[in-house]
Amino acid sequence: MSAHINTNLLTNFIKRTIGGDKLSHEKANNMNINQDHFGEADSNDNNFLEIDEILDDKDLYEQFATLFVEEQDKKADEKDEEKEKEEKNKVKDKSGAGAA
Repeated sequence: MSAHINTNLLTNFIKRTIGGDKLSHEKANNMNINQDHFGEADSNDNNFLEIDEILDDKDLYEQFATLFVEEQDKKADEKDEEKEKEEKNKVKDKSGAGAA
C-alpha cells in the first residue's frame, strides 16, 4: 500500500478495532491478520502486540492501513447512498407538491 495514513487516525482505528491497547494472538487470528507477521512483531513473545509494535511493523501497519481505508470507503459509500435517497425523496416531494 502506497498511501501513508496519519498515525493518530490509524492508532485510534486500531484501538477501536481491537477494543483496547493490545492485540491478542487470538484476536489477530480472528481478524485474519497474518500470523507470521504477528509473531515477528511480538518482540516480547507474550502473545500480545502493543499499538506501537503494530505501527512499527511494516507488514502489520499495511494490513491495518488497508482495513482503515476499506472502512473509510464503506462509510463514503453509505453517505453516497444516503444522499441519493434524500435526492429521490426531494424529487418525489416536488413532483407530488402540485397534485392536489
